[in-house]
Amino acid sequence: MAMGAAAGVSGKGRLRSDLRIAVVFFGITRALRLTLPAITAQLIDPARAIAREVRLFGHFFRQTGISNPRSGEIGELDPEEYRLLNLDAVELEEPGACLDLYPMAEMQARGDIWRDDFASFRNLVHQLHSLKRATMLAEGFQPDIVIFARPDLLYHDSAAEHLDMLARAHRSFVLVPDWSQWFGHNDRFALVKGAEGVAAYGRRADRMGEYCARGKRLHSERFLKYALGGQRVRTMHMRASRVRANGLQVLEDFTPGRGPMGRRELVAPGTIRPEAPAMAKSA
Repeated sequence: MAMGAAAGVSGKGRLRSDLRIAVVFFGITRALRLTLPAITAQLIDPARAIAREVRLFGHFFRQTGISNPRSGEIGELDPEEYRLLNLDAVELEEPGACLDLYPMAEMQARGDIWRDDFASFRNLVHQLHSLKRATMLAEGFQPDIVIFARPDLLYHDSAAEHLDMLARAHRSFVLVPDWSQWFGHNDRFALVKGAEGVAAYGRRADRMGEYCARGKRLHSERFLKYALGGQRVRTMHMRASRVRANGLQVLEDFTPGRGPMGRRELVAPGTIRPEAPAMAKSA
């Protein structure tokens, strides 16, 4: 297991007896039947170990299939699979409608960074909208800490150490993974303490138009870095792999830094690529 403190975060304070933690799920469940055990063991159980109250929130699209030419992913989806999470509050939505809520024409006028006829662009808008809606559900709970978690990720490492740090820290922080940064911040998942950071991370969909109006092409990691401007952002070496709808896992490169180039390799769930020697020694 990868260990080590999040860079620059002090956890010397005491744990609050009334600590509240929210876990926010968003996007597409894909193969939740395979990722749920790790979600429970690595995220939910550690949260329950230190918090007085933990609640789970989610927003999902009613989707029965997926077809992504860029990733090569084609398959069926179970629109009821989200029920496995046993959420405290959930919002469901038909895909497509959310595109009318954002300045799509103006944003697309800046260009398509993925060069796939804006298919990935639209997918990102859907994801950020889903994140926003789930965040709004969680904000009503007034949590001290929020775990933002894609349900289609297989979490290899426990969030326990990082959650304990945040719970004891006197200041607010946004913790993001230190790998696949792509000249921005890894946007796969995050641990956030403080209402301002939660809003900056979780409701950044509202700033897409503002970002593109500055002449930027919408890009997941770079946009996240922009949205978190002014927040205390720290990185953590916590690993998680994408699991496709067919049950195969993407072989990620967890070496801190930009991220891998080239074709994605699909492997059996639980497979972890060896990291660079320097990282392996410090882990």
